[in-house]
Amino acid sequence: MNTNRKLENNLNLIRFYMFFGDPLFWGPVLILSLQKLAHMSLAQIYTLEAVCTVFGLIVDIPTGALSDIVGRKKMLVTAQIIFFISFFGFVFLEQPWHAWVSNLLWMIALALKSGTDKALIQETCIALGKEEGYYRKFIGKNLGYKLFIAALCAPVTSWLASSDLRLPLYCSIPFLIIPLVCTFFFCEPPRQKREFTLRENLNQMGRGIKYVLNDGRIIWITMYTCVISTVSHIWFFTYNPYFEKVGMQIQDFGWVFFVLNLVAFISSYWGERVEKKIGYFGTMLILMPMMGIPLIFMGIFPIPIMAYCVVFQNVVRGMYAPFVDNLTSKFLNDETRATALSVQSSVVSSVGALSMWVFGLIIESHGLMNSLTLLGVVTIFTFIVLISFWFKLFDKNSR
Repeated sequence: MNTNRKLENNLNLIRFYMFFGDPLFWGPVLILSLQKLAHMSLAQIYTLEAVCTVFGLIVDIPTGALSDIVGRKKMLVTAQIIFFISFFGFVFLEQPWHAWVSNLLWMIALALKSGTDKALIQETCIALGKEEGYYRKFIGKNLGYKLFIAALCAPVTSWLASSDLRLPLYCSIPFLIIPLVCTFFFCEPPRQKREFTLRENLNQMGRGIKYVLNDGRIIWITMYTCVISTVSHIWFFTYNPYFEKVGMQIQDFGWVFFVLNLVAFISSYWGERVEKKIGYFGTMLILMPMMGIPLIFMGIFPIPIMAYCVVFQNVVRGMYAPFVDNLTSKFLNDETRATALSVQSSVVSSVGALSMWVFGLIIESHGLMNSLTLLGVVTIFTFIVLISFWFKLFDKNSR
């Protein structure tokens, strides 16, 4: 098989890698399973996530530089093996320490793949001579299909969980084998081969950090990503507790997740068209209010219908990743791409970890509803600050 054929095969494999990269039958009952099976409070879950995120942060930037040196395929194979092992820990949850060990392994795997999967796709597209914008279309389209699959699986998840909370986890295992197998058949895109040394690793890491710090546009995009990612993460962890507090049954959780994943799929599919029509600035302008305003309403009015405010977060979920990836790729070079993306990911993780820990403390002292209202207010305020810097950093061609 010639090189171009192998690289085209990369794109086919990456589709399956994306579709089945996460457990299919888990999302609607993830937090509930930690509460019921591992016997953890919501505040303890936020602390767990904060600490494990910091742990992942420690290894995140070096693994990005390592990916630039030893290659994308080896990093993704290793990451997927660890993902698979860590999920078995979640399947057999009984004590809080089981959740801690499994989550730490999960974060190691996330650190190993951080930036590497995106770099593999971008470099494959470049090597194949794909037209400008193909990467964005590829990510957006396949993210959409992934969300559609998640939507179809959501009602099944809640139906399985109504019998046994472990049953959705058991059913997820066979599908996690698919992305693991795909990584073994990836083809490394043509790139300069370098011998791995500690000095080269540190130098490459330094170049990536310097590149990010010297470009205000990358810093702005990183801060924007911090807000969207952190608020989304915190909000997701409140889904199950909020649904319970407003009187929803576990059988209904899956249907809510069906709707929100379907919405995310539609917004991902139409995201590129919307972005082309209103530009980067217009896209940025509509995403963050959809994160802040619904949170305020959910906190003030704790009634069942307000549970569907999570739909707005999933409009953002479908649109923002391709939007941010494409905007970021305009300002990165090939040599430092994976390292710079990993630096960006590390900053997002550190902000997220601190925010998760603080939000856990706020929930413990002020309750879920007041905490959601506060989160919405802070989101809107941060959004206003970011807008004030947009015109100073981006010229008209970048908008």
